[in-house]
Amino acid sequence: MTEDFQKLWAHPDTPNRERKRLLAHIIEDVTLVKLPAEGTTKVHVRFRGGKTETITTLSPKSSAQQVKTPVHIVELVDKLLNDHVYSEIAEILNRQGHRPGEAARPGRQDAQFTPLRVAYLVHQYKLRSRYDRLRARGMLTAQKAAARLGIHEQTLSRWAEYGLVIRHRYNGHYSLYEIPKEDLPKKHCSRWNTIADRVAARTKAEATQNTQLDEEEV
Repeated sequence: MTEDFQKLWAHPDTPNRERKRLLAHIIEDVTLVKLPAEGTTKVHVRFRGGKTETITTLSPKSSAQQVKTPVHIVELVDKLLNDHVYSEIAEILNRQGHRPGEAARPGRQDAQFTPLRVAYLVHQYKLRSRYDRLRARGMLTAQKAAARLGIHEQTLSRWAEYGLVIRHRYNGHYSLYEIPKEDLPKKHCSRWNTIADRVAARTKAEATQNTQLDEEEV
């Protein structure tokens, strides 16, 4: 047996149950010491001849650990929430080649991020919502923004389409609004002074002002 042990062990026709019997002939005792903090397991082996040997190996991951989203992806989602909604974040993650924890399961290698998966990560890891981030930056709800400008919410929505106020989505259907700090847009009722004309005039005035500033700096 001592001469043919390696040959018997490596032979492809040797079943695992026979390999266990071979080990029983040479090993007296095995002690496992798990080290959770290090993620390793020490294997102390005592052979029948009296010799001992210690082997350190990585501890196998549980099913939950195998599908857990990596920390760097959670950190990336946290960063992207400053400027993107869930659907945009999912698209960015997929485009960059990131995959959700579910991709570790057999047959799920092609799994991709979806808006629902991103929402789950935000909830599971208690990330600050995009709504709270925008509110902290001074963005207003449609009701408060319209009240501040003295207009109807429908008018506010139309102004946002033309860029008179800036609209920031915080999910697929709702937005917060950024009101200019100065030179607030005003409501006009005349059909001869349309929004498109006002936006064009405003853009032209801003371009002229920027040009003058550039000339002064030169």
